[in-house]
Amino acid sequence: MKSTALTLSEERYFERYAKFITEADGTPQRITSPEDLDNYDVLVLSGGGDMGIKSGAYGDQTDNLPIGGVKEERDELERQLLERAYERKMPVLGICRGMQVMNVFLGGTLWPDVGQGGFDGGIHRDGDGGEPPVGDIAHWIEMAGSDFEVTSHHHQGVRELGRDLEVLSKSSDGMIEAVKHKSLPWFAVQWHPERTEEGLGRALPREWLRKELQRCTTK
Repeated sequence: MKSTALTLSEERYFERYAKFITEADGTPQRITSPEDLDNYDVLVLSGGGDMGIKSGAYGDQTDNLPIGGVKEERDELERQLLERAYERKMPVLGICRGMQVMNVFLGGTLWPDVGQGGFDGGIHRDGDGGEPPVGDIAHWIEMAGSDFEVTSHHHQGVRELGRDLEVLSKSSDGMIEAVKHKSLPWFAVQWHPERTEEGLGRALPREWLRKELQRCTTK
């Protein structure tokens, strides 16, 4: 059985993502080279710092942006991974930053800070809206005909939606919370299922991942 490729900002975040992926019957391994993607069946793009200006994430906005934690090498790695995944029609699960990276790869843009889009920063991160986000915060969303609680930790979000992405959920202030690709097995959520307590906020992404892993292993 092939393993699940996982991108990370730092190794110290591996354990929590690994537990979530293992719940879906996956075997997580951190991937650091796009050439290694052929050894995997599913790609998971994790959370992390903001995308850099060179990524094109902010469109024409390039000056005095409220961004931090930028790792341009990770931006490039994930761009190349998505290129390979796109060519292979490989399943991809995006989590928080992962959803944002997926959106930018498909030609979309991001709000450098959700406050610029008129959204309520207090819904999406703990703190007063300043930088950086202080901690996790729980809030309610609606998806698949149900209302449920999720855990978030972000100050950026989707501005212009990438091509061929379909919105599945929004938070109460209108921020996009979940998307899927119209033809590829790509699914992404703005919240952190690996930090969310058991319930639909954890189960929906987990069961999507489980289904894709099972489908890949039965080919």
